[in-house]
Amino acid sequence: MKPWMRLHIGTDTLQKPSDVYKGDGRMKIKKMIQFILFTAVIFSLTGCGKSYEKKIEEKYGIEIEGADNDTLKIIDEYFSKLPDGFVKELKTYQDYEEYPDRKIYIYVSGDGITDVKNDLSLGDYWILDKNREIDGQLAYCTMESAYYNIKYRKNHMEAMFSMPLFNPEGYDYSDTTEYFKYLYNEDNQEEAYFIGDEPALDDIDDEARIFSLLMTEDEKGIEILDKAPKIRQKALYIRDVIQFSFDTVDTTAYWNRHFAGKE
Repeated sequence: MKPWMRLHIGTDTLQKPSDVYKGDGRMKIKKMIQFILFTAVIFSLTGCGKSYEKKIEEKYGIEIEGADNDTLKIIDEYFSKLPDGFVKELKTYQDYEEYPDRKIYIYVSGDGITDVKNDLSLGDYWILDKNREIDGQLAYCTMESAYYNIKYRKNHMEAMFSMPLFNPEGYDYSDTTEYFKYLYNEDNQEEAYFIGDEPALDDIDDEARIFSLLMTEDEKGIEILDKAPKIRQKALYIRDVIQFSFDTVDTTAYWNRHFAGKE
């Protein structure tokens, strides 16, 4: 019996199936194969088969863990604002060629912590709190990574270590008794040097918090930069140090929008 023949139950007659049905089946299979091949090509060209997280990681050369889609979107938007090539320069230590594969790892948790753990050979670990504004924390971590990048240069020329020069004469970041006099508030703007308690007690935190103001659209932050000349002076200093220290940064950097025509 040939494979294309079928038996009609109740008769002894063997019949060949209709050519019309056979043709329809072949046509459907052909169209299905064409559709599968077309879809595969589109996926390979557009990367649609990759997760959103993976696309961001490959686009910016970072690694992410613990972020939901909303957080991933914020991360994507934030990194898109940075100068081209800046992330690569940020994670590469120019005087340590033996560590060419340093990375930036972003870990999102709900532990209430925002911090940067620096490892000379492996990279920087940015710890973000999912319950706080993500873009501000990303900016905070960016500044800390910039600090470490410059710190590990053999000829850093003390570039990132001059913040005390912009504080009240004789002020010590470890002073836990006098700092409150220099905090920004509605009654103290002209003579404000710090935007919060923690920046007043740690120079790295001071730099990172000010850079957060420069990178976000927070109305309060914009107000501080406009009304507090001492803090604005620190912001200008941070801008100049970053531009001097990183080849990928120039006057078109996103954070410079606060200073256009206002210096």
